Amino acid sequence: MIPKLMSVSDWRTARFASNPPSEQTVKRWAKNGDIPAKKIGGRWFIMVTEELQTTGDELVDAVLRG
Repeated sequence: MIPKLMSVSDWRTARFASNPPSEQTVKRWAKNGDIPAKKIGGRWFIMVTEELQTTGDELVDAVLRG
């Protein structure tokens, strides 16, 4: 299955409709591994399918992946 990728700007407005975080914040999350993302040609893309399957709790996510 090919993961669905979404640009940072599109993802932040789709995921946080009323008050989206800045692009810099989302890029920092991606760089730190806080959200599943991939850097392609200098641009960050969010791995949407994987992001939707996370809970935000590291332990719970590890068990679910297990």
